[in-house]
Amino acid sequence: MTEKNDNLERWTVSEVLEAMSKPGYPEYIVKAVEQIQLWMKEGLDPSVQSGDPFHADYDRLYYQLDWLRNHVTFLGEDGQGAFSEAIVVSLDPGDQDEAMRMAVDHVAIFSDGECKRVWILSDSWLPGEIFRYRRHLETLRARGVDFHFLLITPEGWTEIPLYGENQGELLGWQRGATGVTGNEGPKGKEGNK
Repeated sequence: MTEKNDNLERWTVSEVLEAMSKPGYPEYIVKAVEQIQLWMKEGLDPSVQSGDPFHADYDRLYYQLDWLRNHVTFLGEDGQGAFSEAIVVSLDPGDQDEAMRMAVDHVAIFSDGECKRVWILSDSWLPGEIFRYRRHLETLRARGVDFHFLLITPEGWTEIPLYGENQGELLGWQRGATGVTGNEGPKGKEGNK
């Protein structure tokens, strides 16, 4: 469940089953996704745009996401930190290969075995760029590292399965911040609450 029930409220069986069907994402991941969605919406709003409508202010977004350094190693900026989780924000299709390489390198080379979960937050899904690293992902998964790819749009987000056990299942699409339904969700630290 995503919320602790300390005030002894009564729960119906259907409420418990619904809560169990939703994957538990760490609060900081949900907050980061919501901030990215807001940044996307602001970028599409003509009243907020200044000059080139195709210009994205990535510096402003990364500044807004700076608080993540208290929870995860933020790859692509300084990449410093010894957290058990890392995050890569890839908001340009041309950078997706670099984002995957950064994530794999961080876990395999730079984290000294400390990193056990990597979050890739992206606005695009290029299977060729991702699955080029399939053998890397499978090898690192055998060593206890999970990779989670979250596809984000201004109106919703979902986790794209990177491993074979989810083949043929529907993706759980989240609209706004109401909760993901469908797939099993992440495992491990703060995963399924």
